[in-house]
Amino acid sequence: MAVRTYYASPRHDDDYLESWLELWDRDRLLPGYGWIFGMGDGTSNVGLGLLNTSAAFQNIDYRGLLRRWLAGMPAEWGFTEENRTQPVRGAALPMGFNRTPHYTRGLLLVGDAGGMVNPFNGEGIAYAMESGEIAARVITQALAQPDPRGAESVLASYPQLLKDAYGGYYTLGRKFVEKIGNPRVMQFATRHGMPRPALMRVVMKLLANLTEPRGGDAADRVINALSRMTPAA
Repeated sequence: MAVRTYYASPRHDDDYLESWLELWDRDRLLPGYGWIFGMGDGTSNVGLGLLNTSAAFQNIDYRGLLRRWLAGMPAEWGFTEENRTQPVRGAALPMGFNRTPHYTRGLLLVGDAGGMVNPFNGEGIAYAMESGEIAARVITQALAQPDPRGAESVLASYPQLLKDAYGGYYTLGRKFVEKIGNPRVMQFATRHGMPRPALMRVVMKLLANLTEPRGGDAADRVINALSRMTPAA
């Protein structure tokens, strides 16, 4: 589940997206994160998300949590009610292939419709674009077939192509969010992981799916190998 809104802010032209991996609800450390990224138009997109593997998932006031989180921000950033330019909106994010089948009877699902949000971090835009590209290639190849049976065979290959692209990685993501839904695991991870920059660089590559597909450093090779070895459920 995620909520977000927009604020007029001097941070609208930041070079980088900012992620807050420690998301507290008073004395509770929650399995989620907050974000701030500039839109370049005078406003910043600000929001937070919480995993449904947490016991707090169904009984928390997300808009209240957003207000309390922003209350701790520096005043000069401008994340106040007077500067808010849009309503606070929320939605459940369909993650890790939790919408299937991806193909049936001439219909192909892409992006959020196919549950293609990254289960590690809640990112969906890149996967919507990439799955749309995969679907477009499949449809083009299907239309080039000389008969309906051949076209259907090509279309039916679409789910496997998605699994080849994301299946193992998404399975790793589902296992990851199950673990950090446990408050004790989340506290251990943040206490012992975040102070170690080298470890956090590897974690960032894993969570954001930023590995080089070929070559890269040792972390890239380990993460890519894990994704290939993990069954695409």
